Amino acid sequence: MFYLKVLEITSLYTILVLGVYLMTGLTGLFSLGQGGFVSIGAYTAAIVYMRFGLPFPLALAFAIVMGAVLGFLVGIPTLRLRRDYFLLVTFGLGEMVRAGLLYLAQLTGGALGMAGMPKKVGLPLILGSIVVITFITYSLKRSRFGRDCIAIRDDELAASMMGINVYAHKIKVFMISSAITAYGGALYAFNILFIEPNLFNWLESAKLIIITFVGGLNSIAGVIAASAIYYSFGEFFRFIDVWRDVLLAVVVVLVIIFRPGGLFQGLSLLPSKLKAMKRGR
Repeated sequence: MFYLKVLEITSLYTILVLGVYLMTGLTGLFSLGQGGFVSIGAYTAAIVYMRFGLPFPLALAFAIVMGAVLGFLVGIPTLRLRRDYFLLVTFGLGEMVRAGLLYLAQLTGGALGMAGMPKKVGLPLILGSIVVITFITYSLKRSRFGRDCIAIRDDELAASMMGINVYAHKIKVFMISSAITAYGGALYAFNILFIEPNLFNWLESAKLIIITFVGGLNSIAGVIAASAIYYSFGEFFRFIDVWRDVLLAVVVVLVIIFRPGGLFQGLSLLPSKLKAMKRGR
């Protein structure tokens, strides 16, 4: 039972990491507000299901739509800013979401949080979601849209000079990333069965970015591997929780010095033979 729970938690966080990878790995955007989108997804699904009595699939759909809409509304005025300013804005967004959840206590439960959700999310749904999200991410990365986004990540000015609509591409990627992150939050709520405003803060958002870098910006499989190792290690060794973060910091420094492309930069989703067959076509 313990090992099953560890696998569930690790897999849930992997969904969140994939959401960040889509944004950071494709366009080079950094967001400290992903925790806010996780909370939005979790609370939206919980409120829709428990307060309004809608079916669980509709609750998930509402969480996805809410994440995408909020990403669009936040992206419109902020994605024209420089990347460092965008980082600060998203930090503020995460704090605003937390404050809003505390203020709307009659709806959200305030500091006491929300509990009593039935367990609707198990390992099959979580793993199935990872497969679907990985496929979406891989398809986007391989498409022309994805190649344009990678050009933006590498050199935004050069991409603009080539005729790529940088602003539109950033908004689309930010919306998709926000929707995936909110979906992960909804799954989290119905797996853990308790949520509260301080569950996901800016520090958790920063960890998602760090894990993405450690895994490798050019490797989806590498990011999944880094996420699985970090979060499973954290669950097995909760008694050294502080030292877990110290170890992560040491790994980050070593990766930056000796392997700047990421610890698993050469890891691929497809076996080399299958990739050769696809190229042969």
